[in-house]
Amino acid sequence: KMVSSSTRVIQVTNIAPQATKDQMQTLFGYLGKIDDIRLYPTIRDVSCPVQSRICYVKYYDAATVNVAQHMTNTVFIDRALIVIPMQSGEIPDEHKALEMSSNGTLVPGLNSVEPRLPAHVVNSLEGVPPNQVIQTYDPKMAAAGLPPYPPIPALYDARKIEEIRRTLMIGNIGELTHQQVLDHFGQAGEVAYLRFCEREGDSIKYALIEMADQE
Repeated sequence: KMVSSSTRVIQVTNIAPQATKDQMQTLFGYLGKIDDIRLYPTIRDVSCPVQSRICYVKYYDAATVNVAQHMTNTVFIDRALIVIPMQSGEIPDEHKALEMSSNGTLVPGLNSVEPRLPAHVVNSLEGVPPNQVIQTYDPKMAAAGLPPYPPIPALYDARKIEEIRRTLMIGNIGELTHQQVLDHFGQAGEVAYLRFCEREGDSIKYALIEMADQE
């Protein structure tokens, strides 16, 4: 789940090695006023190529941290960023940050891995506060001539966004049974959840199908 707390610091990982501090400042400064920002490793050593970089951003307002988490899965240069809040509320020094990186413990204080959409699916924050929305673009859906995902509120956390983006609403179910619907959509992939529902004043029967994976 998205961590909603008083921390003002986020950690950004899976950053392309050629990314600069100014670029990160511009990217995350759009969301809110930045108090401090660090991009590690700070030294570019051609004899020791960097595979990826880590950025820490400290905002003036803790509320910006919740919004910034929606930048997860945003493709920057050639990689999908991963954004999480830092429970400690402090930016670690370079040695500690790189030590966590090498140990694979880049998410201190969190026991579970956040669900992530596939790398080709991109979330973007659009609009002006307080009317911002999350738009999700899937090039595979666009190529197939399918309509885009509907926008969803910017206040939704990363887990809820991922869950919504792999949920289908099927109309005009008629007399089909749960098993028939499961069998049909199960051909496309594993169905995690199925529920029939109706709307007041509407004679059409609907089904909500949550797939195990977005793809």
